[in-house]
Amino acid sequence: MPFKSIPMSSTSDRLRRLQRLRGGRAVTEPAATSIREQPEATASASETEPAPIETLEDGEIVENSAGRCYLVTRHCIPLAPGTGQPHALREPSALGNLLERDPSILAPLYPAYGLERCPDFRNSAFLDIESTGLGGGAGIYAFMVGVGTFEQQDRNPGSSEERFNGERPGGEPLNFVVRQLFMRDPGEEPALLTALADLLQGCESLVTFNGRSFDAPFLRGRYRYAGRFLPAGVDSPKTLDSDAPHLDLLHPSRRLWRKRLGSCALTNLERRVLGYSRSEDDVPGSLIPHLYADYLHDGDGRMMQRVFYHNREDIISMAALAEVVCTAYADPAAAGAGHLLPLDLLSLARVHADLERLDSAEMLFRAALDQLSGRAHLAESFDGLGRLLKRQRRWEEAVSVWRQWLTTVRGAGGAPDSRPYVELAKFYEWQSGDLTQAAMWTQWALHEEEQSPSQIRSLEVQTELRHRLARIQRKLGRPLEPRQMPR
Repeated sequence: MPFKSIPMSSTSDRLRRLQRLRGGRAVTEPAATSIREQPEATASASETEPAPIETLEDGEIVENSAGRCYLVTRHCIPLAPGTGQPHALREPSALGNLLERDPSILAPLYPAYGLERCPDFRNSAFLDIESTGLGGGAGIYAFMVGVGTFEQQDRNPGSSEERFNGERPGGEPLNFVVRQLFMRDPGEEPALLTALADLLQGCESLVTFNGRSFDAPFLRGRYRYAGRFLPAGVDSPKTLDSDAPHLDLLHPSRRLWRKRLGSCALTNLERRVLGYSRSEDDVPGSLIPHLYADYLHDGDGRMMQRVFYHNREDIISMAALAEVVCTAYADPAAAGAGHLLPLDLLSLARVHADLERLDSAEMLFRAALDQLSGRAHLAESFDGLGRLLKRQRRWEEAVSVWRQWLTTVRGAGGAPDSRPYVELAKFYEWQSGDLTQAAMWTQWALHEEEQSPSQIRSLEVQTELRHRLARIQRKLGRPLEPRQMPR
């Protein structure tokens, strides 16, 4: 990377100015612990004096033609909180497996993502920013930009960093490296943006969590606002362009897990999908702008260290989540044996049905039916499977599913559901030609609708059913006797 390190003593004047801004305010929070143990200098900081971020997060001051900013680099294997051991679902193998996944499997679902041009993650940038606010405008900054990339492994025998054994084609080992660019004051933004442009050179795609709506357009805006302060030739990296390949993990995650989890916040997905809980070093995202404002006021980096931890964990979790998401969409059988619970199987079945992957959709619907118990979820599974068989004109199997639906769901109690009766009525009227059966199932569907609670009763559906029944009875030339209704 084209960064130049400069002596740490060059920051002393600025740090002294920040200390004078404290005005005697005491800070009692203990120093946070990062993914790894910090240097001894961390423990030596006085609780009543500001601890410079440079003594808490081991990094380097980098200088380019736009100025200076701070850079922290980690070759990451995150440790499970309190264990000192790699977490089972975020261990080296999970990151290594990601190299075997194909993001383009999601291209049919999200044509605007450009993922058909992204055959793997080897040249992807996993990006997450921390900003001073959620809005745009000249006064809102991205004060920290974290980027995770796969890179050739450093074989330095003196390095104590833990590694994982991912490989490029040809056996070239790779590392997953997280770099965090940090501006210690707003005047360092041009240097941060220049360094980011250098860092993203050669990256062919972007991976974010809600980054299509926030991170990427936010950074493009910052390049526009700061353009006059940037060196000639420095502009928003092509990787950030709106038409560049960009996997936003929020959207496929919602398709998979919102039915079960409700909230698809990244930290919730960590806990309930990846099985990982962050340590007490983490900080709520909503507090981060305020913590940065405090840092600018008093120069104390202890709480800002927790922001470094938060940002780093976001990036590592995105990498782990990308592996799970791509596996689920590409190989639903393998995903069902791992990270997907019955409700997730139902969600994934609908996705595969939308993609016309009929065999895998059917397998997933049937797996969901075998494992689900709730009345509403069973009904949704029967409905999806019946529609799938109907599209393939597998009428005998579809009729069997609809009959099983009405008996199973009625047996589970709850409000009546006319849908299986309607499907059977349609089959007997239009496919079988048995108008007596068609009239009987229509009349029963109407009965179910009329017995539904008033808050879910549909006058439109009742009108349609009466119209259908009248048409069938005209074809028959006689009304259906009540005794012919099914019991």
